[in-house]
Amino acid sequence: MADPIHDLIAESELYLRRFENRGSKAVVEAIARWKAGPLRAGLVPREPVCGFLDEALAAMQGADELRAAIIAARPMLRWITYDLYPEAEIGPRFPRAHGFASLIGEAGHVGARDFDLGLFLIAPGTLYRDHHHMAPELYAPLTGPHSWRFGPGAPWIDKPAHDPVWNEPWAPHATLVREVPFLCLFGWTRDVNSPANVVPAADWAVIERQL
Repeated sequence: MADPIHDLIAESELYLRRFENRGSKAVVEAIARWKAGPLRAGLVPREPVCGFLDEALAAMQGADELRAAIIAARPMLRWITYDLYPEAEIGPRFPRAHGFASLIGEAGHVGARDFDLGLFLIAPGTLYRDHHHMAPELYAPLTGPHSWRFGPGAPWIDKPAHDPVWNEPWAPHATLVREVPFLCLFGWTRDVNSPANVVPAADWAVIERQL
């Protein structure tokens, strides 16, 4: 019997193989190591608390096979939030405006394998404030455009869908989501139990007032 989660992982691997950057190659290599074994156990499916998954899938263009695999696996996905940030640092909106669904591993939770692959969703009108972490990280955006910066005070860069972002360990980064929901594949290739930390920036209040 076909397993929609395994099928989604397979389509994710095929999607990432289209890119030649270091991060995509690292995640593809990690998928190859893990996909033959048991990937998940005892996870109760749950929709993202932030909503906007339907809108994100509707906005997803240029990866029809992957989109179909996400839709097929949707009833089995468990969307949770990353709850290790202090709200005073990450802000009041982000904790309720995002969700992620791990396909392999579960980042930030004791006992996860030292690799995490999954889907990450951010609602429109959200600043994912500047932060960093020990884990090397790939974002492969499936929707766009969205804005990125790589350090407090650095210029914002508008990036379209299908333009992967690779964050080296401890490299600060932030994501600004305006009208289009942000949906991406993510991969943490090691140190997945090392928590992410907020990196203070002086302009958060100004940006968030404009959203």
